[in-house]
Amino acid sequence: MPIIQGDIFLNAERSHELFRKAIGVFEEYLKEKIPAKAPEYYQARNFLKEGQSLYEDILKKAKALLGPVPPYSPPDYEQQRTRTLAENRIVVSGRTPDELRDELLADEFVGKLMTAGEVDDYVKTHFQSQSTGKRKLANIKVRMILDALKALSIRGLELKIEAQKRFQAGD
Repeated sequence: MPIIQGDIFLNAERSHELFRKAIGVFEEYLKEKIPAKAPEYYQARNFLKEGQSLYEDILKKAKALLGPVPPYSPPDYEQQRTRTLAENRIVVSGRTPDELRDELLADEFVGKLMTAGEVDDYVKTHFQSQSTGKRKLANIKVRMILDALKALSIRGLELKIEAQKRFQAGD
């Protein structure tokens, strides 16, 4: 399991970086400081495509790691998985919004992807929904990271559409 954990965090960081690069290049391109047929358009598209590929991989691995235990698993698998997730700091232990916020803000990895304000807003907005139903409150860290990457992906896709129109117009 640590291999998957490492993959999730490394890929999340790389995906975040690629989305940020794509967004930055698209924004510069759309300010018309760069000629319409410049190679930066293709560069930004490639950053976005690679970031999305990593995001989809992270999502698949997170579901496998945090989802329901397969029915054919040995009896002690659930306990072992829970222990491994906690030891590798994939899940959080806080039970109140303040405990979660403090734990997430202290997490070095979360700090690379989100600001303190973004973490605080996320916990306030999603605490109730994450702690009810089939969702587990302990998984809020991974869900928060996935949601942050999804938001960047959506922004990148919006900019790609605008850039594509400019590229096709050739002005």
